[in-house]
Amino acid sequence: MDTPLKSFTTSRSLTYTYLHIPSSTTISPRLPTILFLHGFPSSIHDYSSQIEHFSSKGYGIVAPELLGYSGSSKPKEIEAYSGKGMSRDVYELVRSLGLEDGEVLGVGHDWGSFLLSRLQNYYPALFSKLVFLDVGYSAPGNNLTVEKIKFIDGMVKQHLGYSVFGYFLFFDEEGAGELLNENVDSALTLFHSKDYDIMKKYMGAEGGAREWFENKMTTPTPSYLTEEDKAQFQKQFSSEPGFTAALNWYRAQLHDANADDEAALPAEAAKIKQPVLLIGGDNPITASADFPKSMKESCEDLRVEIWGVGHWIMMEEREKCNRTLETFFEN
Repeated sequence: MDTPLKSFTTSRSLTYTYLHIPSSTTISPRLPTILFLHGFPSSIHDYSSQIEHFSSKGYGIVAPELLGYSGSSKPKEIEAYSGKGMSRDVYELVRSLGLEDGEVLGVGHDWGSFLLSRLQNYYPALFSKLVFLDVGYSAPGNNLTVEKIKFIDGMVKQHLGYSVFGYFLFFDEEGAGELLNENVDSALTLFHSKDYDIMKKYMGAEGGAREWFENKMTTPTPSYLTEEDKAQFQKQFSSEPGFTAALNWYRAQLHDANADDEAALPAEAAKIKQPVLLIGGDNPITASADFPKSMKESCEDLRVEIWGVGHWIMMEEREKCNRTLETFFEN
């Protein structure tokens, strides 16, 4: 992506770097703008195939480096990473570009899906359609606190024979960020592993992630990762503060930083009336959540596709993802 990043400061005095490509003025009527929200450990680079494809078709693009990442602000206080606060940040950014309600298509992956959910809850008129990649819509009040993930882990282990949230607990431990920063190669290969036994043992099981990083373990990278992908990952997380600030997305959830804000939302805010597309995979951690089932309660117009891919859908099936999103946007 050769387009230079811009900078925006929010009413919370937080700065976001972002990519903005206006929609083409030669197409009438003008096409909407797509808001791409990345997850962990990620950046807007992971959407590069989608950004290139849709900008070439005339769509507008907004892709912020989210709080705790790259050139954006990296506050240490977990309260800064509340869903309400971050959704207001992104909403202000979008509106500063002259975009009106209904002119935006939302795409979220991983924690970007959580932020897309809260944007929908707090600003329900903003999007005309929403897309969730691997991680589905998160209704208000369903935050992953320490108590809740231990309960879920017990249920999943009882029914499926493995745990899924051990790495959440590790990320909340003192020194976790520094340990990741010392082992960027280990992080890249674990978080992109296609070996689901490795994922269950070293991400899902409690204590597994610490063992992985303390022993500087690695595993072969999957074929979908290009040399540029790996170089971008190294560049982003090898410089201070590395992973440390981004872990606050997890800590805010674990310590229930959203409880009061979400309790104040009206019940109807949890419902989505716009068309919603969920593209899921066979990653055992997110598959255990059964998002297609849970989202039926909240989404009036839900389409679901389950592919034989892992967590990084937009990278693993770049062209298929582009085609599927384009069909959904245009129909």
